[in-house]
Amino acid sequence: MRKDFIILAIIGLFTNFDSFSQCNGSAELCNRKFNEIAYLTTHNAFNSSQDNFLFPNQNFNITSQLNNGVRALMIDVYDFFGTPTVYHGSSLLGSSSFLNYLNDIKVFLDNNPNEVISVILECYTSSNEIENDLIQADLFGSLYTHSLGNEWPTLQAMIDSGQRLVIFTDKQDASPSQAWYHYVWDFAVETHFTANSINDFNCDYNRGDASNDLFILNHFITNAALGFGEESEAIIVNANPFLIDRALECFQEKNKFPNFITLDFYDQGEGLAAVNELNQIVLSDLEIENEEKVSIYPVPSSGIITIEGDISLIDLSLFSESGQNLSDRVNVIQINDSKCSIDITDLSEGLYFVKAKEKVIKVVRK
Repeated sequence: MRKDFIILAIIGLFTNFDSFSQCNGSAELCNRKFNEIAYLTTHNAFNSSQDNFLFPNQNFNITSQLNNGVRALMIDVYDFFGTPTVYHGSSLLGSSSFLNYLNDIKVFLDNNPNEVISVILECYTSSNEIENDLIQADLFGSLYTHSLGNEWPTLQAMIDSGQRLVIFTDKQDASPSQAWYHYVWDFAVETHFTANSINDFNCDYNRGDASNDLFILNHFITNAALGFGEESEAIIVNANPFLIDRALECFQEKNKFPNFITLDFYDQGEGLAAVNELNQIVLSDLEIENEEKVSIYPVPSSGIITIEGDISLIDLSLFSESGQNLSDRVNVIQINDSKCSIDITDLSEGLYFVKAKEKVIKVVRK
């Protein structure tokens, strides 16, 4: 069942409507820090039937994944006769050079200058070999470096700096000059990755420290005997409300926002919708300038939304993504100086902006 819902976020002060930008496809993510955002993540991203791998974890290859909204890729890299090579368990089941996939990432980043991508490596080769391939793919200048103990930058800051590729690895062999090669368990904590049935899912931590900034929510079922992904199970566990309910359960139980929502067969179910819903939940109670707070509810909504907070909501107007004023298409009920209701039931699917003086609110109608 497809739900009609809205995503709302106060995204700043603007002097004119044309000043919007997008970060990972959403303007409301631009001023969010890297560790405050959920990312659709593919487990064994390379291991796809589209690239002719046997016993795949994904139907579509990495290029398709990126084009479909995946923003974090889990990749296994081995040393195969001196060449960093990607395969799962055995090269006989399918393999490709790591450089091929880095070239795909390079093309995507070049064609999408407002996107930030993460790569999480299960690594059986050296940091030097990884670095050599990154240089060959002309990605070395795109690498972001994070220092432990520092705050993560916003997506907009990463985009402005051109450092839009974040590399994590489970092999701790970086030299002092390779600070961009982040040992993942210094930065992230994960749930267990060994679920063989839906009943095995829980929120218990596995690798990494609970105090780390990032949270990897492993959400896939593996065949107990052979170790490959189960597409029939992915159809079930990737569907909402099961997926979003588990993410919210772990968010509440651990008091830690799930960043990397890691799926097999991401195209089955509603993984991207769950990620978008996670992002809107955090956005619904953001602090804005002068420490004003705005509440946006209900989320999700069937068409009636309420905006309430310490800002003036008079003189509301609504625009389409192209800038067309559609104020006459919605019914705005001013409840008081800091609260109003808006009926967006008659709007078609798409992206809209509500403007109240200098405050701009992004609205997605689905």
